[in-house]
Amino acid sequence: MLKRRLLTLCTLVLLTCQPHLAFADSSASPAPKGTPPPQIYRVVTTPLCAKLRDHVRPAVAMILENDKTIAKSPPLFARYARGAFSAQDKGAANFSNGAPGPDSAYNQSPETSMALQKMSYLVSPIAQNIISAQKLLTAAEMTEPTGNPTDDKKLQQIKSQLMETIAYQNASLDLINGFVATQQMGELQHAGQEYIADLSQTDISATKPLISVTPGPLQDPNAPGIQQSPYDVDLAAIPGLAVGYNPLTRIVDGLHWVQAETAKRENAAGTSITNVLSECNK
Repeated sequence: MLKRRLLTLCTLVLLTCQPHLAFADSSASPAPKGTPPPQIYRVVTTPLCAKLRDHVRPAVAMILENDKTIAKSPPLFARYARGAFSAQDKGAANFSNGAPGPDSAYNQSPETSMALQKMSYLVSPIAQNIISAQKLLTAAEMTEPTGNPTDDKKLQQIKSQLMETIAYQNASLDLINGFVATQQMGELQHAGQEYIADLSQTDISATKPLISVTPGPLQDPNAPGIQQSPYDVDLAAIPGLAVGYNPLTRIVDGLHWVQAETAKRENAAGTSITNVLSECNK
C-alpha cells in the first residue's frame, strides 16, 4: 500500500514539473529574429567635384591616352627615314631590289611603306580622343555656375589648361596626319606612271595634255573633322618648321617640341586638378 502511494506521488511530481521544464527549454533557445534592414549611406558632393568626376576625369584619360599614341610616331619616322635612305642593296651591282642609288631617297621601299601604314593607324584614335575630350569640356554642364564663384574660377582655370593641352595635341596630329596624307597622295599620283609610255608607245616626256584645268581646292579625305578650338597652334611658328620646307628631320624635331610643350600644359593642369581633388576628398 505504501509502495503504491509513493508511486502515485512520484507520478504527480513528474506531471507538475513537465510544464516548468518545457518552459525552461523554450527560454534557453529563443526564436530567431528577423533580418535587420540594410544600412543606407548617402554621398554628399559639391557641383565642382561632380563636374570633375563626370567631365574632367574622362577628358584627362583621353589626353593621357593620346600621349601614348603620339609617342609611337617618332620611332616610325625613324623607320621611314631608314627605309628611304638605307634601303639600297649595296651588295648588288645594279641594286637588284629596285632601289635607286645610295644618294637618292627610296620612298617606296617595303620599310617606308610599312612605317607609313603604321603612322596612318595613329591618326584616327588621336582625332577621336581630341573630339570626345573637347565635347566633354565644352558641354553645357561645364558652363553652368556651381553656386560658388571661387569654384567657378577654379573650374574655368582647369578647363582652359586642358583645352590648351588639347590644342598642342592637335598640332602633333597635324604633323603626323600631314606627313601621311602628303606621302600617300604622292604615291597615288605617281602610281603606274612608269607604264604610261609603254601603253601609248610614245615617250612620256613628249606627251602633253589637251586640256589644262586649274585644280580647285579639295578637302583632305583624311581630315578627322575636329571642331574649331579657341586655342590654335600655328604650325609655321614651331621652331625650325616652316611651310614649304619640311624635311623629315625637321618634322620630327617639331614633333618633339610640341610634345614638350604639351607636357608643360599637362603638368599645370595636373597641379590645378590635384588641388581641387584634395578638397573633394574631405
